[in-house]
Amino acid sequence: MTFHTRSLILLLLATILVAGCGNNAPAEHPQEAASGNVQQQEQELIIAGQEIAASLDPVQPLTSSYLRLAGAAEALFQVNSDGQIEPSLAEGAEEIDANTWEIKLRPGVQFWSGASVDAAAVIASLERSKAQDLQAQPFLSDLTFTALDELTIQVKTAGEHLPVPLNLSYYQTVIHNAEASHDTVETMDMTGMYRVVEFVPKQRLVLEINENYWGDAPTISRVVYEEISDGQTRALSALSGRTHVALNIPVTSLPEFTGSDAVDIVAAPVANSQTIYLNLNQPQLQDVRVRQALSWAIDREELVLLAAEGQSVPISTWLSSNPDYAEARDAVYDRVNQERAGQLLDEAGWLAGDDGLRAKDGKVLSIRLMTWGGDKALGEALQNYWSQIGIQAQVQHGDYSLIETARESGDWDASIEAWNTFGDTYTLLAGQYSPEGSANYGSYEDEQTVALLEEMRTETDAEAKRELALQVNTRVAEQAPVIALFPRPHLTAVSSQLEGFKEHFRQFENVVKADLSLGTARAN
Repeated sequence: MTFHTRSLILLLLATILVAGCGNNAPAEHPQEAASGNVQQQEQELIIAGQEIAASLDPVQPLTSSYLRLAGAAEALFQVNSDGQIEPSLAEGAEEIDANTWEIKLRPGVQFWSGASVDAAAVIASLERSKAQDLQAQPFLSDLTFTALDELTIQVKTAGEHLPVPLNLSYYQTVIHNAEASHDTVETMDMTGMYRVVEFVPKQRLVLEINENYWGDAPTISRVVYEEISDGQTRALSALSGRTHVALNIPVTSLPEFTGSDAVDIVAAPVANSQTIYLNLNQPQLQDVRVRQALSWAIDREELVLLAAEGQSVPISTWLSSNPDYAEARDAVYDRVNQERAGQLLDEAGWLAGDDGLRAKDGKVLSIRLMTWGGDKALGEALQNYWSQIGIQAQVQHGDYSLIETARESGDWDASIEAWNTFGDTYTLLAGQYSPEGSANYGSYEDEQTVALLEEMRTETDAEAKRELALQVNTRVAEQAPVIALFPRPHLTAVSSQLEGFKEHFRQFENVVKADLSLGTARAN
């Protein structure tokens, strides 16, 4: 079959699939409108994502990431593709002493409403995020803000030499008007180059140019960001030309893009760890030997092939997806060892019966693994590994909100997600593994880990701090409250018609930029 023939088939399939995908279907693309409407075609950027926010309020889970991705929200600082910190809403920052920073704000910046983005407004925004957004707390909890004047903020840090600009670059720290009500399009108030004009939760976000934007004005006048939950349908939407940017392309769809001149696949290197979080409040998971057995039973090299189409590398410790800590990738679980896993379960009293299932005191050893998004195949592979050592494993695949609900109720055994490992290592590790950490979903509490984190918090020598980070990383792997698997592949399909799109290891907050433009697609 020629590429052109296959493209025609894919286009027909895309039309059929999108027509039948109900609320997840993209709106009519300008290319499908009446011929000759060139101006509209060049001005509207269509983005398809796995899911979009259920809320407009940036302190609600994941909302700030979607708003930043779409050009609606900004933080004080941003990170460029080389990993360097650059000012955004801030004009600059200076470290005054070991525990003090001063941040200068850009003059004349306004929220969409026209309200001034001054020191008081910025502090109110950050304090609101600190109080209400669990994901923001690791970056803000050790910072105290004071307005020195209208455009100067003093930041006091609990530890010495904390990288304040880096902490204030994360999407969870986007600046919003804390006095506004962020429950409707009409009342939400951000600073971005695009303002939201239409929102249907979990379906569609439409944005138009903010005419009073402080920075470079974008050339594309309208952005449409839509949810297409099915990965294959997202891929087809890109191949058919209905979307300019399709996020989170499944690795299984990569062969469909081979030879395409109309779409490029961007595979920016990422620093995150695809991780199984275990609920240590569940009786069967309170024994460290059971948790270790779960980790030893996994063939991570095979898992990369089965669940990531070879587009990643196996890791056995959480921090090792960060290139600066790559030496720790197999620091504890250096290979699959189901024999060792079985021995640990025997030692823990979980013995195999005639049916092959392990039980203790008349109760079968079971685990429910919750997955979402593109992780269904990953969950099924893990189910197979654990079944081989006599564990009754089940996979529950669904929307991420189901995982959130289960965590709130405590009714869960294990779940999968990928957290970023780039940034200040103390902040990241404390957020994951201190007893109060916002990402410590499974209630992990270990005296040795806490002591190492405290030593790390007060350490000022960079090399000594790095060594402590490695010790925390190893200790956590040994205690196995989480099980690291591999860095999650981040594949984005980008139309050749779109000019100015840049690869970035934090792609989720670096999609919509002012210098994007729509030209003519390359001929196939």
